[in-house]
Amino acid sequence: MFKIFETKSKEECLCDKYKSLMHKSYKVALTDKEESDRLNARAKKILKELKKMRYDKIDR
Repeated sequence: MFKIFETKSKEECLCDKYKSLMHKSYKVALTDKEESDRLNARAKKILKELKKMRYDKIDR
């Protein structure tokens, strides 16, 4: 009923972080390519971790 008290699993937290970083990277790319590349690199590291955990919900 209330999701306030439910804790997220490590996979869900990483997935949210990945989505957030990719979104920021896309937004920043229009103005600052270097910052966009840094954010994208951090997101790729998180994606590798998710793939190691065999997280199926992310294809790329």
